[in-house]
Amino acid sequence: MDYISKTLAKGLDILLFLADSDGLSLAEVSSKTGISKTTAFRLLYTLCEYEIVCKSDNKYYMNCNFNLLQPDNKILDWSVIPYIKPLVEKFNLSAYIGIPTGENITYSQIIPRKDHPEDYKILGEKRPLNTNAMGKCALAYLDIDELLKMLRKIHLRKSTVNSITDMNAFINNLQIIHDQGYAIDDEETQIGHRCVGVPIIVKGKCVATLGMAGNTNELKRSMIKTLAHQMKTTALTISNRLF
Repeated sequence: MDYISKTLAKGLDILLFLADSDGLSLAEVSSKTGISKTTAFRLLYTLCEYEIVCKSDNKYYMNCNFNLLQPDNKILDWSVIPYIKPLVEKFNLSAYIGIPTGENITYSQIIPRKDHPEDYKILGEKRPLNTNAMGKCALAYLDIDELLKMLRKIHLRKSTVNSITDMNAFINNLQIIHDQGYAIDDEETQIGHRCVGVPIIVKGKCVATLGMAGNTNELKRSMIKTLAHQMKTTALTISNRLF
């Protein structure tokens, strides 16, 4: 016990409480851990600087909570962020890492554009694979047997006038995504919103997807090919360096 770092132990206590919550205020962190507010603030500030924890609306959230539970899956580690930040800064769009989990895509990492901390709110959310660019990208890179099983479970709902509701058209769209190497949600889920998704491939399998999104004024159609190309380059870099 003499060799235990008390500061590190307090930081780990904070991470464990955050990983098991939907966000905690400074006062709640202090109360749950028994750490003084001053010390808790310093620890949280440090964790935010390393982007292990994020802050939004005066609450703190895990930014890589899956990493604590699945340390072998490096794609969920905060060390992926430096590879993505240049894209966020160049295009002024928020970026997301999505992990295929069954019939859903789970938002495991969020790198918001400047002055948009509210984007952190969807951290940890699960959304059906067919409802966004990242999910469609993950579907497009499944092997044929897995894809057929998944398609039987999918319900194509009409969210906007641009939503694909015909299964044959949806399957054709997946083939296009696979051939071009990226997916687009062009106001299919929400009017006025676009998203581009690319796969992160490891040993021939899509283990995650990288997405970038904004409104239609921020992410214009004329930008999509250039953005997708640079996202694919970044995804390849992540695959090569972290796996």
